Amino acid sequence: MPTTSIRAQHSPITKTFLTEQFKLFKRFDDIWNDKFLDAMFISYDGPATAFLDEEAEEWIQTLGLRVLYISSAIKMPEVKTLRILEIDSGPPAGPYFTKAAVPENPNEKQSTIEIFDVYRLEKDPYEAFVFGALPLADGGWRTTNITLGKDSVQYIPIPSRMAILTKGLPLSGTRFALKDIFDAEGLPTAAGSTAYGKIVPTPRKTAESVEKLLALGATLVGKTRTSQFAHGAQPWEYRDIPYSWNPRADGYLTASASSSGSACAIAGYDWLDFAVGSDTRGSVRKPAALVGAYGMRPTHGSMDLSGVVPLSEEMDTAGFFARDPRLFSEIGTRWFAESPVRIKRTTIRFPRKLIYPTDHFPVRHPDAQKIYDSFVSSLEKHLKMTKVPMDFTEALRPYLPNGNFTEFQLYSNTLAEYRSWHSVGKPLVEKYRRLFNKAPKFDPKTRQMFKRARNLTESEFDEAVALRRQFKEDVAKELIKADTKSCSESVFIYDAGTGGHPSYRGKKYNQLPGATQFLLSSIEVDAKPSQFFTYVGSMAGLPEITVPIGQVAYFSEVSKQWEMLPVTAQLAAHPGCDDMLMEMVQKLAEAGVIIPAKAGRETF
Repeated sequence: MPTTSIRAQHSPITKTFLTEQFKLFKRFDDIWNDKFLDAMFISYDGPATAFLDEEAEEWIQTLGLRVLYISSAIKMPEVKTLRILEIDSGPPAGPYFTKAAVPENPNEKQSTIEIFDVYRLEKDPYEAFVFGALPLADGGWRTTNITLGKDSVQYIPIPSRMAILTKGLPLSGTRFALKDIFDAEGLPTAAGSTAYGKIVPTPRKTAESVEKLLALGATLVGKTRTSQFAHGAQPWEYRDIPYSWNPRADGYLTASASSSGSACAIAGYDWLDFAVGSDTRGSVRKPAALVGAYGMRPTHGSMDLSGVVPLSEEMDTAGFFARDPRLFSEIGTRWFAESPVRIKRTTIRFPRKLIYPTDHFPVRHPDAQKIYDSFVSSLEKHLKMTKVPMDFTEALRPYLPNGNFTEFQLYSNTLAEYRSWHSVGKPLVEKYRRLFNKAPKFDPKTRQMFKRARNLTESEFDEAVALRRQFKEDVAKELIKADTKSCSESVFIYDAGTGGHPSYRGKKYNQLPGATQFLLSSIEVDAKPSQFFTYVGSMAGLPEITVPIGQVAYFSEVSKQWEMLPVTAQLAAHPGCDDMLMEMVQKLAEAGVIIPAKAGRETF
């Protein structure tokens, strides 16, 4: 029976209170509606006992209820036209389904009522999810793989916001998706590999990073797709688990790196509030830039990453995506509140310097550059920042191995390849051979990385670790320095996207007029270091955010119509200054400089 539960804290319980509760349900919950009024619970959580006033009693009779459940803390109303049953207490506020054995005697106290949580099934047309997740009564979750009829598209069950909103926690009422490299009790972790999923036991413990979100009141609804072991692969290199679909524009654009499943989910579904990813060398920042979402890579070392499939402990971070800047700021502040590397002193102003890389700007599309110019002007106006033009590649050169950015990237590769092979690949291959008498199948990118990793020595890995730690120290001391008043002396701005041009999931589409191939590294192509500034944040351990700031039009040779492409800005700061970046987002949102992104074809 569709049922609504209401909880009151004050007596008398009035018609005004009850109608306001319904308005609250309609405003905050995308599941509750008037059809959940076959039955109703009214419970009282205040002192002593409560009663319904006369106007409330009369109004309740107009709802068409089949049965009204009243908690024992409320005086039984004198309503003869309605079956009223006394219960000890009802469930949290929100919609439910109930099944009850209604007693013959109307004065008899209800003996048993079965109460079921309500879930709405939402399509996953962008194939962002591996599976949905339903919570178990004794903790943990179970997977769902729901399809309806001849429709092969998976459906994700989502809970009512009201039932979880009443927890009264900072993130109560929010739903999130989890990249499939994070452990969650009862949900398999495959890390984009069917072979890995076969041999790794289903986790019996939830990753500490995920537990923090649950403790803040957020609700997990499922796991999202990832490239194998979070390796930075191109869409056409996904073989084992298919690549997700970017909802933006013509529907064939790339979403870049390993957290693309989470990025596509947040860009595609308005029923999802945020999505967890990981960022080692850009796997939150690049997808966020390409789908037009807010994204965060925190200062390296901000979060305990036990229960997360590692890529490089020297660069790995837990990150996330969101569409709403205020929620983004709230999550970024609270999730990392206990960070051991967070600078805790109060910021009394924002950084005065905005490092503007002249070797990077202007971007390729003139309309996109106009958006950057406007955003920089807004930073100067609202945050009192001063634009400081700088050839950032040249500024970096003294701190690069032999002054060479390509060598710098190769050291980064060593950090990722060595650790991924020894922590994940090698144990997997050995166990798989023992169990199945054959080698596991890997995607092309994984095969390449593991092949190179087999030839790396421990001393080469140690050399890469030493270089990264020295680079981190140099950048913090010489380029993006600390400041006692603003935490970070400067903020570094750049574009982690495509400069306003479309880049496609299919390799051949990138040869279309106006298109460009989104590059993951400059090692095998003729590219400039200024196209790969995501490596700086990774190797220097900087906190960095992606902020959607506009969109530009392009004519799609795929859809044969004009489409809108998101434009985003990266903002990086001194290590530990994550809170300052979150305050910056909050300030810009209050000023109307940045606004919530939409789900679907267009960002705004």
